[in-house]
Amino acid sequence: MEPFRIEVIDRTYAAILAAKSPAERIAIASDAHRTARTLVQSRVLQLHADWTDEQRRNEVLRRLLGHGADRYLASRG
Repeated sequence: MEPFRIEVIDRTYAAILAAKSPAERIAIASDAHRTARTLVQSRVLQLHADWTDEQRRNEVLRRLLGHGADRYLASRG
């Protein structure tokens, strides 16, 4: 596993975000999350078309949550 890397945001983009209202920034983050989830769901379906809906849902969560997924999925029963 590669070491965790923190990327520095571009100053121009940081200025654009700073000019946004809190609601606009939340909307941007929400849209980005929705897009990421759609992409991950599509890839999981492509790779595992033979899996059940629950198996695919769990795999999507595992990919989105990373290290916290196992504990979360275990808590769901």
